Order: sequence, then structure tokens, then C-alpha cells
Amino acid sequence: MKTAARLFVWIVLGALMACSGALASDTPVPAPVLSAGFPALACLDEAPAFITNFTVFQPPQLSEPRARVPFRDPVFGTCLLRVTDRNADLAEGDSSAGLKNEYSRVQSFNADETRLLVLGLEATWYLYDARSLQPLGQLPFSGPVEPRWSADDPKIIYYSEETRLMAYHLQSGEKTIVHNFALDFPGQTLSAVWTRYEGSPSFDGKTWGLMAEDENWLTSAFIVYDLPSDRVVATLDMRSWPDEAREIDSVTISPLGDYFLAYLDQYCDPGQLGTETHPCGLMVYDRNLKNGRGLLRLIGHSDTALDAQGREVLVYQDIDTDHISLLDLESGVVTPLWPIDFSHTPIGLHISGRASHAPGWALISTYDGDPASYTWMDDGIFAIELKPNGRVIRFAQTRSLVDENMEHDYWAEPQASLNRDFTRLLFTSNWGRSGTGEVEMYLIQLPEDWLNQYP
Repeated sequence: MKTAARLFVWIVLGALMACSGALASDTPVPAPVLSAGFPALACLDEAPAFITNFTVFQPPQLSEPRARVPFRDPVFGTCLLRVTDRNADLAEGDSSAGLKNEYSRVQSFNADETRLLVLGLEATWYLYDARSLQPLGQLPFSGPVEPRWSADDPKIIYYSEETRLMAYHLQSGEKTIVHNFALDFPGQTLSAVWTRYEGSPSFDGKTWGLMAEDENWLTSAFIVYDLPSDRVVATLDMRSWPDEAREIDSVTISPLGDYFLAYLDQYCDPGQLGTETHPCGLMVYDRNLKNGRGLLRLIGHSDTALDAQGREVLVYQDIDTDHISLLDLESGVVTPLWPIDFSHTPIGLHISGRASHAPGWALISTYDGDPASYTWMDDGIFAIELKPNGRVIRFAQTRSLVDENMEHDYWAEPQASLNRDFTRLLFTSNWGRSGTGEVEMYLIQLPEDWLNQYP
């Protein structure tokens, strides 16, 4: 789904929330006693025999699992659990049809993996105990506020509120202003400062790549912000750019904070790349917002990651070549990884590179509108090694039916995301209920240190 359409969905949902008054915005979420450890999942007693071949498996009949009851994927043998319960976990007055993990490019787990963020479809946010997987209640903010966990304090969630970066403190229930970016742009009228849904700070949480939007929601500046010093370290004034170049899909900072990435809605012509004077496609800047380079003429879904050598890369859907490809952010070199077979269905896919403690791997989730499988990639969740002819490890079938003609089915895209050590994988599924919005968030639990034991 294009971000413009996602914006429309968020605006409608935000308006509904404002009218309904469903959010108890001043009620702090209590900090319950933490459980001693992760739930003892019976299906983890035996490690799965990971499937690494490319056999096409049809999904067998399987009723929707009960919430918080572990089960094995009948094809891949991995240990799964439905975390959310749309009929029991929602706060009073929240008419959300379902619950999901926010997005593939966002870290859902807090710093010590004791808490978990979950999104309600009416633009509400919920907190879960990541150990017991029990719901802890609704959070006191709503809408497209981009909640992002602190990288070192498990009790702090940062979020955007118009031009302000805010902090919500779980223990006290207090909200504080971290930085008001409007003060950095005197004389300008700004509507928002954010990543526009899909960006995340550097893995250490110190560096943020943001965009300022004016009263017409056109990007007026790129921003690099240093959280520890509470200082804007670089800006790039875009007010002289053509309006079409100021329509930015999203921005983010690279995992180590060395590169600023801007995804422009304006594509480059075939065979061309953007420049500082004629930006288009994917533009990449140094941390100081200098040396702008066009690295891709257009880009599908993607995420930043670290490869096995610790280099900052982008894993992305190459629309020109129909591959999952790897882009080295320093050199600009593109390496095709795996072809995508569109001959049967228009496969949609998302990519997560959030496993900061497991460099060299990314998680892929796919979906389409046909419950049958025609290729090994169909409706699946699998890991890819970030090198040519690297290993592929398949984990589960999503059982999520996504009809591109039904707007509600945007929420049914699996959009799988990773924890930091690649042992807990989250994804969303409507379990075949296309067009309903009745989605749930699922967890795939992998054995600890499984990547080091895998041949």
C-alpha cells in the first residue's frame, strides 16, 4: 500500500477517535510485576527441523488458534502463538476490528524485551507483557504518532506529537516534551516533524532522521537529531525544491546513524538516478546531510540492516528487476539476492532488518489474494542471508488473505518484524477473513542462539 493511502487511513481513524472520545488520554498504564521469564512454550521442547528447500507447500486446513495457546506450524514445525485477542484485549470504547504489530521496519520490543507494543486498527496503542504475553492496557496516545522504544531505557516510549518529540514514562505515566522542533525553524509554520510512519532511530537510539512538513504537508526540511545532546546536528532546507520533489514517502536514519535516507514519491526516469540538484527515487545523504546521492531510481518495500561484516545496507524489493536485492549504502553497489516470481500472483512483501544483534540476516514476509500457493515465497515468512546464494530458512505460512481491492485488507498484510536477536518474530494475519479487518498478531518463537547452531 502506498504511504499516501496509508495516510488517508490514519487520518480517517484519527478523526474517528477524536469524535468517539474512546481514548483515556490521561490515564497512566500501571507497571505490573514482571514475570520471571518467557512463557514455557510446550512446542519448544523439540527444536524445529528448519526447512531450507524451495518446495511449494499448500497450507493445510487449520482453525484459527486460541489466543496465547502455543501450537506448531503444521508444515514448518516452528512454535507459534496468537498473542492478541480482538474480542477480549481491547479497552472499553475501542471499536478496533483487530490488533497487529505496527510495521516491519519498527521494533516492537522494548530494550530488555519485557514489553511489547501493539496497534489497534482505530489508531489506538496497547502495551503487552512480552514475557507472559498478557495485555497490560491501552496507552495514552492515539493516531499516527510513531511510538519508538528507547534503546536503553525499557520504561520509555518516544512518540511524535505535531512538531514535538515526546516521551511517555511507563512507570509514572508522565508525558514530557523531549524537543520542540518548531523552535529550530523560526518564522516557519510547520504541521509535523516525524519520519512519516516508517522510519526508526539508529540501533543505539541516539540518532534520528526526521522530516519537517509545512502547512501544506510538503517537506520543508530534512533533520538529523542527536538525542543524548538534545541537539539538531544538521538540517537541509528544501523549500526551493519543486513541489513534486517535496512529496516524500518517508525518511529514516541508517542502523549506525551514518546515513540519512529519503524515499521520494517522485521516481527517476529509467536509467537515471537522483542528484542534489535533481532529487528523485532513493536519496542518501551523509549524517551531516551533505553529499546527497541518488542510489535507486525507485524503490519498493525495504528496510535498513547490517550485513555480516557490519556494513550498513538496505534490503529492498527491486521493482526494475523483480528481485529481493541488497544495496550497500556506502558504495552504492547493488547485489541481487533472490528473484521474485510474479507469474502466478502479484506477491506483496515486506522486509525487516531490525535484528541488530544478528547482523547478516533479514526477515521477509509475503502475501497475496489467493489462498493457494504457487511458489515457495507465497504467503510465507522466511529469513534470508544477506549475500549472494545465501541461506534461506522458512518459518511459517501466514494464512492472511489480502485483496488489494479491499482497503481494510491493508491491515492484513503480515508486515513481519524482528526482535534484536532474531528469536521472536511478529506478524499479522486475518486467517482468511479478507475484507473484515479482523486481524491478530502472532509470535514465532525460535530457540535461543539458533542462528549460531544452524549449519
